[in-house]
Amino acid sequence: MSSATQFLDRQRGLLSAAGDEQFVGAHEAFLRELVSIDDDLLDRLDGRLTAYAEFFSRCQRRYLAIKEKEANAVMMTRLDGVACTVAARMVDGFGRDSYERVRDLKDMVDFGACRHVVMVGSGAFPATLFWLHDHFPALRYTGLDVDAGCAEMATKLAKTMGIDNMRFEVVDGSCFDFAGADFVYVANHVTPKKAVLRQVSSSGSNAQVVVREPTRRGKLLAEAVRDELPSAYAVQSSGIESRAFLSYDLLLRRT
Repeated sequence: MSSATQFLDRQRGLLSAAGDEQFVGAHEAFLRELVSIDDDLLDRLDGRLTAYAEFFSRCQRRYLAIKEKEANAVMMTRLDGVACTVAARMVDGFGRDSYERVRDLKDMVDFGACRHVVMVGSGAFPATLFWLHDHFPALRYTGLDVDAGCAEMATKLAKTMGIDNMRFEVVDGSCFDFAGADFVYVANHVTPKKAVLRQVSSSGSNAQVVVREPTRRGKLLAEAVRDELPSAYAVQSSGIESRAFLSYDLLLRRT
């Protein structure tokens, strides 16, 4: 147990001391080490995750906010007024990984029954909505985020790309009226996810729902709900795990 706690304590100390310029590098180094730790150490970490998850999930949200703003800025520089898919302008790295991580949605969700898609936790660089729009351009998209700056950046980027059926609102997903939604996607960094899921069910919506769930290692970075779903939901199927983000899509069904 000592080596497991030493690993977490050392990483917590490094990240706590990192200023803005050093934070991204320090967090990415932590993620690489987290991915590469052996299963034996992970077994010993399991009983310690809760005590550390609040700190590391806060770091993950900070990291994602920084990287999404960077990806937004990079995409803005690549726009030249010529209409094309987001994928055609995407460079390798964080933006591309964010975009590709939801490619399994086309096999999980019945988009033929969809007209309105709502994403909770869309961020400054709404890669999931961009992926959906590239593949299902006729649908209507709404992104929700509690950060007004993120919503403003996402709005400007979508408009600059000529996407006119995507809008962004500054609102907590646990307070949003999902009655008109046909598909709801809950991002991994959203918290508390269970409150959002309860709001979807109480809105009278029959929407298909996918929640992003952390992997075993990813439980240090985000809230897991698979084993504690609200009574209105059960797991229907699971998507492909992303090594880059330590998470996967979880399709829910109404009980």
